[in-house]
Amino acid sequence: MMFPNSVESHLIQLKKINPLAFKAIEPKIVRESSARFTNLTYLSRNEFTLEGRGANYLDSIHLSLLARSEGVMDLLSKMHPSGRDGLRSSLIICDLLAGDGYVNKVAHRLLGAARCPTFINSDISQFMVDNCIRDGLFAIWQSATDPFWIRDGSVDGVLMAYGTHHIPRAQRAIAVQAAARILRPGGMLVLHDFEEGSPTARWFADVVSTHSVTPHDYPHFTAGEVLDLFAGAQFDEVTVQRIADPFVFCGADEESVLKLLANYVVKMYGLEQLRADTQRVLRLLDEYFGIVVTRTSHGEFEASIARHALVGTGRRV
Repeated sequence: MMFPNSVESHLIQLKKINPLAFKAIEPKIVRESSARFTNLTYLSRNEFTLEGRGANYLDSIHLSLLARSEGVMDLLSKMHPSGRDGLRSSLIICDLLAGDGYVNKVAHRLLGAARCPTFINSDISQFMVDNCIRDGLFAIWQSATDPFWIRDGSVDGVLMAYGTHHIPRAQRAIAVQAAARILRPGGMLVLHDFEEGSPTARWFADVVSTHSVTPHDYPHFTAGEVLDLFAGAQFDEVTVQRIADPFVFCGADEESVLKLLANYVVKMYGLEQLRADTQRVLRLLDEYFGIVVTRTSHGEFEASIARHALVGTGRRV
């Protein structure tokens, strides 16, 4: 856990990493939050640790940073009225389920430093926050239900994605209300999950829960639940839609690109029991999502699986 001297050194480090993001931080509350850090130490013992599938997940990102970039960029485009063209470094986005800063890394790679928003990467896993910091990213250790590091009305956008179903159903209203608190008036909340009953939700329930190093039994969101959560926190201009959020890989030939897809999925979900059986992984992926292999105009092979996500957006009143 964080002790007073480590909190102080972390605050100094964060200010050096990004002074703009640091303006959204509430140092006084952070310094006085020893009880919260004690609670976080307990909550941080989740599946995204070295003992769980944290290291495997990081390996998948190293294997292919841009595999999920289509969905990521679609989510970020919803943070500004002008879409992707409106993204710029002066826009402060708090990613409340940031993991190792994946969304931040994709945005930086595809948009460049001048247009990549300023990210506050936030996660309940200390292991993931430590990895963010090691990679030079602005990152803080807190839960999505209690973003106590962040001042009221201080960020332009809040993202809750790629793990939102980990928030217990009884605490989801608290998380959305917390997002409303830290958003400036007119700021956007974008909430993403794989819809209850969808192929991706069934993949988690059937395949990940059975073959992963960690169990994965979490209720996913429904469209009605998302609408209710936004209404309960008094958001305006609320929309709920479904977006394409595929995995996409390129390679020199069909065999290598399919092997890359299977290897990525095994690492990302910690499917240790299937690591030695590439063909079974590919059969399962084809059964749940459908694998499509095409030739690109450059002569490369592209393998993809079609995932679809439920996305709610709302503007802070």
